[in-house]
Amino acid sequence: MDTVRFLQEQPLFGGVGDAAMRAIMQLMRPQEFTAGEVIVHEGQEGDSLFVICNGEVEVLKSCPAAVDPLGKRIALLRVGDVFGEMELIDMQYRSASIRALEPVRLLALDNGSLFQIHESDSPTFTLIVMNLARELSRRLRRLDELAVAVPAAAAD
Repeated sequence: MDTVRFLQEQPLFGGVGDAAMRAIMQLMRPQEFTAGEVIVHEGQEGDSLFVICNGEVEVLKSCPAAVDPLGKRIALLRVGDVFGEMELIDMQYRSASIRALEPVRLLALDNGSLFQIHESDSPTFTLIVMNLARELSRRLRRLDELAVAVPAAAAD
């Protein structure tokens, strides 16, 4: 599949034109990981977001009761999903660990490259940031729904 089209079909890059997307692709770094390999560790510094092009990863959050030393699985991410975006926004440490469940191919966009987009194409930068805000809002809404559902299930 054409990478430009693939990225444009993902929520983060929805609405980004062909020329702008080709320019952004020049800033993205391809990365590959094998099954079981840890891509990012919770608590480490991070300055990149990642788009999953192939494969599946798990998101793990440290938890004292977890059997896995990386923590408890809180999500599965698949082709088209993005992770690491929080660190671009709040410039804090990684909030969770990410581990490949199978061979994974990613495209990484770091903070410096995002700033380059801001400097060279402000409308595209604004669109990406708005898309990012929408995606984070969707995730927060899902967490809100889960928070309401968990106490109800525990009471049964």
